Amino acid sequence: MTVTQEHIRSGLEKLPRFKLSHLNTPLEPLDRLRQALIDEGVAVPNRLLVKRDDASGLAFGGNKGRHFEFEIAHILEGGFDTVININHFHSNQARFIAAGCAKAGLKYHIVSIDLVTAPITGNLLLCKLMGAEIHRTPSEYGRQVAEKIFTSETAAGRKPYILPDDPFVDVMGTIGFLETGLELEEQLNELHVDGPVRFWGLTGRSIAGLRLYAKNRGLDWRATACQYSPGKVEDFKKDTAERTAQVAEMFDLEQSLDLDDLTVLEDYRGPAYGEPDDRVIEAILMVGKTEGLILDPNYTGKSMSGLIGEFRSGRIDPDETICFIHSGGLPQLFAHADKFLD
Repeated sequence: MTVTQEHIRSGLEKLPRFKLSHLNTPLEPLDRLRQALIDEGVAVPNRLLVKRDDASGLAFGGNKGRHFEFEIAHILEGGFDTVININHFHSNQARFIAAGCAKAGLKYHIVSIDLVTAPITGNLLLCKLMGAEIHRTPSEYGRQVAEKIFTSETAAGRKPYILPDDPFVDVMGTIGFLETGLELEEQLNELHVDGPVRFWGLTGRSIAGLRLYAKNRGLDWRATACQYSPGKVEDFKKDTAERTAQVAEMFDLEQSLDLDDLTVLEDYRGPAYGEPDDRVIEAILMVGKTEGLILDPNYTGKSMSGLIGEFRSGRIDPDETICFIHSGGLPQLFAHADKFLD
């Protein structure tokens, strides 16, 4: 038995929401990139598409705009007036919270860990422009700094909220992309896409939400997620299974995800989180020159390098339609500018 679209819509309408994104985002062909690969002698499917979540509007766009429509509403519903976040120097998430807090009138502290002497650019610069109070510290002191801010804000009569401590953060992204599945089913039907579809993205909550949608709708949608930082694949799959089980219960869905519902690739994550390798640089330049589409070195560049690498290795089913999830991340490109200069 398949779950209806109306059932999913009804579940979404019951959740508090704070509008942040311009939806629906476009679904577009990547015909020139496809032709460039064919010109290399690479076999590629007849359809190569991109879901343009970089065009979601808020603060340079990205998939997390969808996530934080639910999270900002959740924070407001809890009566909080101050958000304290702990995340990396490169964090897209930190930027989106800054934007959401600005629009909602919430005070925002970002405890920015690692790269504490790097110039303030990219996402961290945007946080500053949107009113964030920035606290830079080595990662081992991040929690200590956040708790000190919490104590200070509480003493000042405010009601602070430490973002990583809330379990809702673990499921909001999956919820956001459960909704994206509704968009994509209609868009793919409009394009008369037949046969299997493979969504291509990054390890995280977004691609899990699409796979969860497809599994409950009975659609032949598959998913490949590329790692962008070190970590055990088994841990990601286990976390994904647990989180989708929570979402399935919230939405009264028939099924959650099993450990084998996502294909995960380890070979394209580069030397470290936030560090691209030569394949990532090539992928960014190739997509920019063929499509005028900008990727970033930390996230989408890595997943695109994986897609191009798997095409070249002949490991992608030619009967599948490939849909690349462009999750944004553009601002952090500027933190790596030196890597693109001859």
